Amino acid sequence: MPSVAAAALNQDPENAAMVMNDGEDESSSSNATVSLDSKIWNKLPPELLEKIHLCLPLISLVRFRSVCKAWDRSVFDEGFIQARKQSVSQKPWIIVTTTALSMSMFDTGDETWIDIPIPFNASKVHVVAAAGGLLCFSNAWFQWPGMYVGNPVTNRWRHLPPMNTFLIITVGMVYFDDTQTFKVFVCGRREDDNLITEVYDSVEDSWTPGGLPAASRKYGGDTLVWRDGVFYCLTFPYSTLNLIAYDLAKGIWFDVPVYMPSAIMSPNVVACHDKLLLIYAMEAEEGHFVIRVSELDFDIYEWVEVERMPPQMCREFENLMVQTKPLCCFSTGDLIFFTISSNTTYYPGAVFDLKNRVWTWWPSAGFPPHLPEVNMGRTIGLSFEPRLHALV
Repeated sequence: MPSVAAAALNQDPENAAMVMNDGEDESSSSNATVSLDSKIWNKLPPELLEKIHLCLPLISLVRFRSVCKAWDRSVFDEGFIQARKQSVSQKPWIIVTTTALSMSMFDTGDETWIDIPIPFNASKVHVVAAAGGLLCFSNAWFQWPGMYVGNPVTNRWRHLPPMNTFLIITVGMVYFDDTQTFKVFVCGRREDDNLITEVYDSVEDSWTPGGLPAASRKYGGDTLVWRDGVFYCLTFPYSTLNLIAYDLAKGIWFDVPVYMPSAIMSPNVVACHDKLLLIYAMEAEEGHFVIRVSELDFDIYEWVEVERMPPQMCREFENLMVQTKPLCCFSTGDLIFFTISSNTTYYPGAVFDLKNRVWTWWPSAGFPPHLPEVNMGRTIGLSFEPRLHALV
């Protein structure tokens, strides 16, 4: 019986070699697999090849690029990119840890763990920001930090020029889909210990000074959150918690006039589309605590509670959270990810779908048995939407 592929290609089925399991004959072809001759694949019509590529998971598509130059070109064809954007709903990937050679990621769509190679020596750098399918690596918290920005799907990277910042405090990044450009925002200290703000523009390939931060503020070390032209972050310590922001177009820092809840633990700010959310733990009855999700109402500048983590899930986190391992949150699209911050130990992670109001755990199966000791700051990872078309 001719193979499906051979029939589709109008080829002689003798060009397809049937590979049987031990003890099988041709009559048991229902369990047979087909190994196609390379000549058949070389004659595959472009429209059929595109349909096959559209059905592939993104990680498989990345591997298929290496088959030949024609396949590599077809993956980056503008028509194919637009067709994939319209037909495939790409779920976020979570970057959990990095080594000198690769990144361990969790694909929330296929619910599988994958390793992505890093084309440069990453023994002293780690992921500090993500935006629009791009990742930003830096040896932040070291003197005279350097930075790389790249697309892990296409494996194309850019080494950013040196900055004037001596020590980085916090980092943010934004990707502009309309122009396919990006900017990296850094708040840190000069060598003389004065505060400094710098902005990298991918078009100019250079850093420019930004507005000066308030010297009296204790800027947090978390990744900055981007919403509607503004970066947001929390100040430290938590006893004097405030929400501050940086307007990228105006080049100024400012205080957000919103009252912050008192007596809270592990506060995190995340953005889901146009929503700015505050996530924190708070003591409840009987000595336990609840994890709350509140949205900032920009009309009245108040936090409005929208959700609470289910009680049983809260108990799981409560048993793990200690002063040195706070709750860590990050988001992509409608999904908010929860875990425990640590450098060397894997902790369970939860996912909250803000749109559908659904809580789930992410699986630990396939996770590396031992995390390398890398300095990830307060976060154990970041989430991002992998994209073929994100340009560096």
